[in-house]
Amino acid sequence: MGKRQGYGQFCPISRASELLANRWTPLVVRELYFGSTRFAELRRGLPRMSSALLAQRLNELEHAGIVIAEPADTGAGHFYRLTEAGRALFPVLESMGRWAQTHSRDDLTRAENLDPDLLMWNIRRRVSDDSMPEDSCFAVSFHFLGVPASRSYFWLLFRDGETEVCLRDPGYKIALAVTSHIRTLTRVWLGHLKLEAAIRKRELLLEGDRRHVLAFPRWFPVSLLAASDVGDAR
Repeated sequence: MGKRQGYGQFCPISRASELLANRWTPLVVRELYFGSTRFAELRRGLPRMSSALLAQRLNELEHAGIVIAEPADTGAGHFYRLTEAGRALFPVLESMGRWAQTHSRDDLTRAENLDPDLLMWNIRRRVSDDSMPEDSCFAVSFHFLGVPASRSYFWLLFRDGETEVCLRDPGYKIALAVTSHIRTLTRVWLGHLKLEAAIRKRELLLEGDRRHVLAFPRWFPVSLLAASDVGDAR
């Protein structure tokens, strides 16, 4: 891999830009910070990024001292983790996200940015297991309107303390069915619309076991970067 040409300036901002201003690089750091450690997990959080480019960015970040790649204990591949310098980047990325929530809010939920695969992956890793009903194994189905039929159904499978995103019916008890437009649930995730308001206005429908219907607002998560001011929650 050839050395990328820098800006040729001693300014610290220029050096940080040399490391971080490449396409996809901040999102790779985001995924690592949020807990992805394997290449396949990073791909789930970056579904529109090619495998070749992801491998290139990981190599660049490793060379820059931001990522450490360690051989997996079993099987092929590596575990990836952030170094101390990499973890120190998250406040920078968080500030970028807060800026976008304030100054580019409407663009976040434009049609071309709505991605059910990414939304479900983010929901899975933020689920609050402590607030779940105590059933040992069950599934929650999600039906998204406003997306192609092939990407409109997802399932969260809760089994033995683990949460898994399924692209096909896993064959377990469907304790709860959630139906909404993809934009509605994305707005809830981003903190632009309160979940309770979406349910009250029937923009988000819950059907199933009453215990699970009542528990859903307690365990359903919002983004770590969710907006704190929800202007249309009433």
